[in-house]
Amino acid sequence: MDGFIYNSRGLARALTGDVDGAIEDFEKFVQLAGNEEEKAQRKGWIESLKKGENPFTDEVLKEFR
Repeated sequence: MDGFIYNSRGLARALTGDVDGAIEDFEKFVQLAGNEEEKAQRKGWIESLKKGENPFTDEVLKEFR
């Protein structure tokens, strides 16, 4: 399965308040991704979410548009 499916669902989950589901999806993305920069970014998101912080600034969200 394509890791970007997990990435997209993880973002949707995070934005709708399902933090645990988002973390789970981003962790799966990290396992499947080959790009180290993308892995590092998602790991940062995971850590922020675990701390109760929102890593999805306007700038980050613009990257997805």
